Amino acid sequence: MRQYQADPAPIDLEFKKENRKVANWLLFYEERKAEYERLREAIIESSPCLTDAVPGGKNAVSDPTARKAVELARLQETEKWLQLVEEVENRLPLKMKVFLRLRREYRYRTGRNGWIAPVQWRYAQELAKILGKNPEDTWIESRTTFYYWWERIVEYAARLAAKKGLL
Repeated sequence: MRQYQADPAPIDLEFKKENRKVANWLLFYEERKAEYERLREAIIESSPCLTDAVPGGKNAVSDPTARKAVELARLQETEKWLQLVEEVENRLPLKMKVFLRLRREYRYRTGRNGWIAPVQWRYAQELAKILGKNPEDTWIESRTTFYYWWERIVEYAARLAAKKGLL
């Protein structure tokens, strides 16, 4: 009897891993952008010290300007991800932008007291305020709607990330 080997990385597991990566970029955008800007500013503002003039190993760059360029180049992938998240956010319709903002606020809520219920309630409040309506008019009864919206945004961002060579 012929034995079949299991795929080392079935496609659905690969997609889940990629979607998790994209979801993390969407959820932690603000923190990552702040860290990126802090690192970038530190690199640009750094002044050369005595050790910059002396080569320090086989992979060290002794030219301070070249060293800054190398360090800034390392930040390029982060910059591309940040731009991707900004593009996704800009292309979303108003309701989805409100949802994404709220989803970020409740990113640490998991399990039984997860993010969906508070987002559902806040979404109706926020959208009503923006549209000048009553929250009852903007209420979405089905909690699964929010789950599907989240999946849709992640899938959309993953497609863009793949097109840009980030996955």
